[in-house]
Amino acid sequence: MSLLKDDLAVIMEELKTQRDILAVKMHLAKADVKDEWQQLEKKWQHFCAENQRLQEEAKDVAEDVQEDLSDLGRDLKEGYYRIKNLLH
Repeated sequence: MSLLKDDLAVIMEELKTQRDILAVKMHLAKADVKDEWQQLEKKWQHFCAENQRLQEEAKDVAEDVQEDLSDLGRDLKEGYYRIKNLLH
């Protein structure tokens, strides 16, 4: 379980860093980029809540937890990548 927590901590920190960098640039962004950002913010909030809830409840099913959070993390990463490309 400690490896799972370590992996999730790394994913969480990478996403937080990307999110923080993009948040600074959002005030100059186009409306369509801002709309996508808002959608991703909802996913981010869901990701954080699910991360906390699943870590507490899923001590015996670590593989399932990791897969669910990896999917959410992958969605966020792809969305952040799209926004990053739109801002350049």
